Amino acid sequence: MDEAMRGIEALRRRDEAASKAYDVKALAELWTPDAVALPPGGPVKRAAELRRDLEKMATAARGSEVLDYREVFEETLVFGDTAVEWGHIEGSERDRATGKVTTSRFHLMRILKKVEDGSWRVHRSIFAPAG
Repeated sequence: MDEAMRGIEALRRRDEAASKAYDVKALAELWTPDAVALPPGGPVKRAAELRRDLEKMATAARGSEVLDYREVFEETLVFGDTAVEWGHIEGSERDRATGKVTTSRFHLMRILKKVEDGSWRVHRSIFAPAG
């Protein structure tokens, strides 16, 4: 595995760990300062909006427990300090009050950027429910 893929794998590990913990600070640090996300059925989200959305999600998530969260990438193409990857996210969580378990799966495509400190961050992201 080359240096770029080691860095991208490190980003993925940080992403999975922060997502499982609903760690807003750690999740926000995974994005470039000028990040853009294209969520399903909603408006374009820029970095500041992404952070606010993460905070809302973390507040709402206090009532649930993450049972599983995985990112599975089918392809990663590296072009110098930029990479494109696609795959899916899958996970499940349990409602603490009812015990109900819900599962989700999303298609995902991301553009990653290598930043000044040598780490990789999410620069652009688009995702949609997977049927």
